[in-house]
Amino acid sequence: MRQTTVKDGSERALLWKIDLMLMPILTFSFGLQYMDKTVLNSASVFGIINDLGLSTTRNGVTSTAKYSTANAAFYYGYIVAVLPIALIVQRLPIVKTLSAFIFVWGLVCILTVVVEDYRGLVVQRVFLGLTEAAVSPGFVALTSLWYKKDEQATRLGIWYGATGLFSMFSGLVFYGIGHAKGSLPVWKYMYIFAGSLTMAWAFVVLLIVPDSPTAPGRFFRGPGEQRLLLDRLDSNKTGRDRTRFKWSQVREAVMDVKIWLFMTMGAASYICNGGVTAFGARIVSSFGYTPLQTILLLIPGGAATVISLLFFGWLAGRKPDIRTYLIPISCIPPIVGAAIIWKASWAHRGWPLFGYYLLPTFGTPYVLTLALSSANVAGGTKKAISTGAIFIGYNAGNTSTDLSFYSQEKPIHYRSTWIAVIVSMVYVSCASLLLRFIMARENSRREASHAANVRTEVVDKADRNKGELLTGGPLAEEISDPDSHQFADLTDKEQPGFRYSL
Repeated sequence: MRQTTVKDGSERALLWKIDLMLMPILTFSFGLQYMDKTVLNSASVFGIINDLGLSTTRNGVTSTAKYSTANAAFYYGYIVAVLPIALIVQRLPIVKTLSAFIFVWGLVCILTVVVEDYRGLVVQRVFLGLTEAAVSPGFVALTSLWYKKDEQATRLGIWYGATGLFSMFSGLVFYGIGHAKGSLPVWKYMYIFAGSLTMAWAFVVLLIVPDSPTAPGRFFRGPGEQRLLLDRLDSNKTGRDRTRFKWSQVREAVMDVKIWLFMTMGAASYICNGGVTAFGARIVSSFGYTPLQTILLLIPGGAATVISLLFFGWLAGRKPDIRTYLIPISCIPPIVGAAIIWKASWAHRGWPLFGYYLLPTFGTPYVLTLALSSANVAGGTKKAISTGAIFIGYNAGNTSTDLSFYSQEKPIHYRSTWIAVIVSMVYVSCASLLLRFIMARENSRREASHAANVRTEVVDKADRNKGELLTGGPLAEEISDPDSHQFADLTDKEQPGFRYSL
């Protein structure tokens, strides 16, 4: 008992140390990624649409199809790169690789100021997507390396909550930049600030974060800390050796219905993103606000994101096996928000604005889906494919948002946008419950199979030992251990002792 207590105390201290090292770095880095890709949203109300010819007017009707295409171009680059990069991150030193990508995407962000037209902006957005594609799968991989299954949902929620924090932070910064009086258009100063900060931050990441618990560096040299780090990693049963690419795991991933559900849930979750990120500023300005007022009014949406992510992440960490129930519950606020904006009168701006503030919580079911995937997929190659598949879905969802937003639908409150949001959230809820059914059934099958195997082996050993009763004696220790493969790079289907987290 005393040994267990000491270990629990040591592990709590170690977990606190890991949090202090990783959470600020991952949170700030993910916030920069969000800010750099969404500068275009703020720039859209500060002249970039006119300066780069992103709108056309015919017969008195203004079309922003070019703006929509330029916004979507980011996701074209992302969707091409995310799966290859997820596999690259598996094979290379993860932190060094991420630092390089962070530096390059900051440079690409700054180079927006030399873009002169619509075509140039599309090219810039594609390259920004290519470089930012490393961050999300890399951060999921880091989280699964450093944290146990029951700790991952909370930590994913913390660093993903940076989307809300930086929505507020960038809103305040860009509001200040909006008052700038200089030789350049205001939107160019926004890109210069965002890109410069990102490039400098890349060196901070490189200097502070170790690549893996198996090589924890100078931060973990206390008595038994490195041993405890490895014990924590092994408890996930996802293996230590993740650097080898295995075609057998590729085949298994393609045939695993869970991964297809994870991917489509990621896509459906991010269909909501258009109403918040790409077109949020334009939608809020449609309520009758000035550009500067619009930038400020976007800030509370970021707070809604943070509160929702932290609350549901905390619940997922406190209560085991409820994530597949939490996902449908977390889909309710975006559904309600979309319905309010669509059906409420815009004569009183408070109602549609309140509805808009509920929309950013769409990130919560997405993060819980990431946590489900991270906890329930084992094997280095298979896990990388699962993570990459979710982010492919993420990009597909983001791209489709541009197909559901029509500026000419302003008189009917952008009906197509909100129908798409409601339908997608309903799908995520149903898919989550289907996942629960599939994984719970497999857990029951494995428990029954394990019990049968143990009974058979006990009888066999008893027969070989002339009927000795095995009630805790030395022979009981020889019975096959379902966790005996926890160090190997085996998938969840290859490990009889693997149990799915619900």
